[in-house]
Amino acid sequence: MGELGRGGFAVVYSVRDSRLSRYLAVKVMRPDLVAAPAVVSRFHREARLVAQLEHPNILPVTFAGEGAGLVYYAMPRVKGVTLRDHLRTESKLPVGLAAHIFTEIARGLHHAHQHGVIHRDVKPANIMLEHSGKVLLLDFGIAKALSGDGGSTTTTGLVIGSAEYMAPEQAAGSRQLDARSDVYALGVVGFEMLTGRVPFSGDGVQQLVVKQAVESAPDIRTVRPDVPTQLAGAVNRCLMRDPAARWPTAEAAGRAVEF
Repeated sequence: MGELGRGGFAVVYSVRDSRLSRYLAVKVMRPDLVAAPAVVSRFHREARLVAQLEHPNILPVTFAGEGAGLVYYAMPRVKGVTLRDHLRTESKLPVGLAAHIFTEIARGLHHAHQHGVIHRDVKPANIMLEHSGKVLLLDFGIAKALSGDGGSTTTTGLVIGSAEYMAPEQAAGSRQLDARSDVYALGVVGFEMLTGRVPFSGDGVQQLVVKQAVESAPDIRTVRPDVPTQLAGAVNRCLMRDPAARWPTAEAAGRAVEF
């Protein structure tokens, strides 16, 4: 067993399933979250929901469990690199590749949204580029049912997501999130793939959240003029502060970049 990565929410390990001779990626929840029974119960409920998602652009949850003080879920271990790792070596992607990744992730998100699930943590670290060329959306472990009790916080008040990629309403702790919050995050990923940076930055999370709430994202063509107008317009619309001004669905956003 080896560690694959860690974040504020959990640690991911590579684990060999000796009975079936396969490797899995197992994400183990942070101990302080495990200590909250309501959070654990919600995690299991959402894991069951996400396990029903079957789509070529979504890495499935194969099983979830609890024992020995651990709460976890497992996914297939795939061969490839995360978009985050790829961006460390190639900060700006070719237009065609960026558009391809954008549309593939949009398709995966639309499937999840159609089944009542918003991701809430779309970011390069949660996008896998397989060696075969396939694009996968990872880590629905903090997903939220659209028809559930709403919101971006747990019962402990923890805001879920990564600040640079969160829609303004999510960063503000709104309990009325919908698919358009994921559309915003998709736009941030698109912006970063094409320009090498995220639309907003700040000295600390609070400053970043304030910027997202009061400032408009820069037009992508002012940062990278060679981006086709159609693609730039699609990404720019994802990044509108007002959810009503964004693409109404991830599918619409994805179709808008097909050129």
